[in-house]
Amino acid sequence: MVYNIVVALPSASILSTHHLRSDLYKEPSPRVHQEMPAITVLICTCNRGDSVRATISSVLANTYANFKLLIIDQSSDQRTAHAVAQFCGDRHLRYIHTNTCGKSWAINIGLSLTTTEIVIMTDDDCEVPPDWIAKMVAPFLYHPQVGIVFCNVAAGPHDSLTGFIPISRRSHPLLIEDLAHWQTCDGVNIGIGAGMAIRRSVAKAIGGFDIRFGPGAHFHSAEDLDFSLHALAAGYQIYRTTVVGVIHYGFRTYADGRQLTHRSLFGIGAVYGQLLRRGYWICLRYYVATFIAVVVVPALNDLIHSQLPRKLGRAFWLIRGLVEGLCAPPTSHTREFIDIPKVLAPS
Repeated sequence: MVYNIVVALPSASILSTHHLRSDLYKEPSPRVHQEMPAITVLICTCNRGDSVRATISSVLANTYANFKLLIIDQSSDQRTAHAVAQFCGDRHLRYIHTNTCGKSWAINIGLSLTTTEIVIMTDDDCEVPPDWIAKMVAPFLYHPQVGIVFCNVAAGPHDSLTGFIPISRRSHPLLIEDLAHWQTCDGVNIGIGAGMAIRRSVAKAIGGFDIRFGPGAHFHSAEDLDFSLHALAAGYQIYRTTVVGVIHYGFRTYADGRQLTHRSLFGIGAVYGQLLRRGYWICLRYYVATFIAVVVVPALNDLIHSQLPRKLGRAFWLIRGLVEGLCAPPTSHTREFIDIPKVLAPS
């Protein structure tokens, strides 16, 4: 998951040329609702234990008629399996344990095991509202070229004096029609994986999620950003809906936040390095915009308030990620659906 950097770009930034199309969103009519397709909800989890129960319960409480919940568990112990066991009688649920490591591996396994065209994902420390599935599906029905949908991610109750919860908020819907019109909500990304839906055909077209990105992988994070930008480069659109959102309970202390920021910026830099290596030179513009948002703007704010810049260390991680991304060959084995018999644990 890309860590939410709470720095917004100025309205007159170099990313200001975007397509804001709030008129394109339509609520599904009753007739369309009856025709809504089969859906898979995918939750990837690792050593979450009992707390995953709240996530599962909220998904199973959805009013959407035709969906399956697929859980891919990479836990090193049995606590999550025991937590899931109480739902084993639900016809919607399928549980898979795998000895693989890394969120992108887990997502690719889930995509390999499902046959539905639309796959909706949330994290194992989130809760979703009863209409979440229906409202995440709607943009796909009205916009055939949309390959990814993101929703808002709000913070659950927490003590803001001791820490924070990563969020992703936007007040108006947004349609990104191509790579030339990339736009972000927070200076980094258009959304985060805690509230993300994709067309399976898009994942198949670009080779799935790159297993070098995301928690548990070399680049630690940015699997959702990497997937989003490669989908745009392949000709698909991204829709950011604001009519529904999930609640995130992933609390981090401020000390944890610094480490998460560094990991996230390392992954973000690597994403842009990989895209530049492949010849998408427009991404240099977006890398520079990210650098301005998370390094230059905070430094200037500190100087304005007569303080020494406190966040210049972010520059190191963005630059290091860029260099490693430029140097890493985009080998095919990092972008493909997984050979299921080789990666699943024996039942």
